[in-house]
Amino acid sequence: MPGGTLETLIKLNGRVTMWLAWAAAVFLALIATVTFLDVFARYLFLKPFSFTVEVTEFGMALIVFLAVGLVTHDDAHINVDVVTLRLSAKVRAILSMIINAIALAYIAIMVWRLWVQAFYLLSKDDRTQIWALPYGPLAIIMAAGSMFLLTGTIFYLIDAYRRARGREGLPLPGSKIFTD
Repeated sequence: MPGGTLETLIKLNGRVTMWLAWAAAVFLALIATVTFLDVFARYLFLKPFSFTVEVTEFGMALIVFLAVGLVTHDDAHINVDVVTLRLSAKVRAILSMIINAIALAYIAIMVWRLWVQAFYLLSKDDRTQIWALPYGPLAIIMAAGSMFLLTGTIFYLIDAYRRARGREGLPLPGSKIFTD
């Protein structure tokens, strides 16, 4: 098993993404609570909350971008492996390397554009209509959360490269697909 810096970074990535996913769970509970109370107030008192849409918008953005790192780290994305499981471990590693390289290129562009958009919103100081919450800090959090999608993809690319070269892979939760 490879040791040293890379293994430490993988463990740190796992811990940070787990904490971010817990934060996302808090926002999910907040959305559910506010929505429940809004429906309750609407039907019982005929007075819905005016801020429910803003809480839901902010919460959904945070849920997605805070939890995507853990999903990537744990390789919990939906995989259709009916064909690939019939291939040898080396061929699966090569395919994984190609797919992760393409994904890395796409994700790098996406993360870059998220940061550009975040700083644009920060400088523009756009705000929500009801609570006048600024969009810039939310966009910064979204861009920062997407960085863990990027790091997870980098780790799986390195893992696939090592396995394609016939070496031992990295200690990643999703590298089980290479065992025969």
